[in-house]
Amino acid sequence: MKRNLLHLVCALMLGPAGSSASRADDLPTLIVPGFSGDTTAISYWQPAMGAGLSEMMITELGKLNKFQVLETTQLDALKDEIKMGDDGWVEQSEKVEKGGFAGADFMFTAKVTRFGNKETNVGLGGFVPGALGGLGVRQTTADVRIDWRLVDASNRKIIKTGSGLGSQKGGGFTLGTAVNSRGGAIGFDNREFMDSALGKATVKALTQITSELAPTPLPESGRHQKRTAAAGQQAAAASAAAAGLRQTPGKVLAVADKDTIIVSLGSKHGFKTGDKLNLYETTEVKDDEGTVVFTDEKLVGEVTIQVAQDERSKVSYSGDREIKAGWTVKAK
Repeated sequence: MKRNLLHLVCALMLGPAGSSASRADDLPTLIVPGFSGDTTAISYWQPAMGAGLSEMMITELGKLNKFQVLETTQLDALKDEIKMGDDGWVEQSEKVEKGGFAGADFMFTAKVTRFGNKETNVGLGGFVPGALGGLGVRQTTADVRIDWRLVDASNRKIIKTGSGLGSQKGGGFTLGTAVNSRGGAIGFDNREFMDSALGKATVKALTQITSELAPTPLPESGRHQKRTAAAGQQAAAASAAAAGLRQTPGKVLAVADKDTIIVSLGSKHGFKTGDKLNLYETTEVKDDEGTVVFTDEKLVGEVTIQVAQDERSKVSYSGDREIKAGWTVKAK
């Protein structure tokens, strides 16, 4: 059961296969925690109501094609799937590894400050003979207000704020019996709620929020900025390391003829077929004990790499000097 839930969650997060999935991977990621409620204004507020409203908001945000919405309401089930793998209940090659969750660029957070029905009696006036009093009509008006913020999850900067408002006259909805600690009945899948004035007012509020979010330009998230900066630093370090290797002097290791000269520089040092190297005649000055105390290098021409291997290259020489092993080659 948990495994089926994981597959369903992953399918909803990843979307259809092919180009649509590829486009989704390019979208900024978003988390939607459960909505909080103003308990001073909504005395019957329960966490289950906030979870139900956030589920509805996730559904609406998923239609914008503006974010890749990450799972937040079923994290315990996902964690249980990982634990099953760690405990050995899942084959090693198929287990879900810890540390694979995607990070969030942005967070949509909301607080419900109005959510409920208000009943009023509208008097029709006059007096009907035989009746016990004046006539009247009872009306129910549902009002919903959701204050929301779009926040950069990396640096807590608020990108945009707003309020979603919804009002609808019609039949009431009994919150006390419809919502319980297991998630309640607030949601698109509850026909009684959706047909009620409160359900319609809720949809109006959520629609207003999504219509405000849709055209909102998104800045580069702090998380993406950090990743870009880190990638730039790594690239700069790799470039510097490659430049350092490229400046490393090499030696002539063997000479078969002018077209077959082996040198100690290759692709590892940043060279490729067709590159040219400066060739230096090397003269060593030794002391009485045979230790080299000075090396004199004289530029005698250049060689061209014919075949570049990892740490070796075969080069050719077009000059008239007799090349000897031990001579030096360097990048031009």
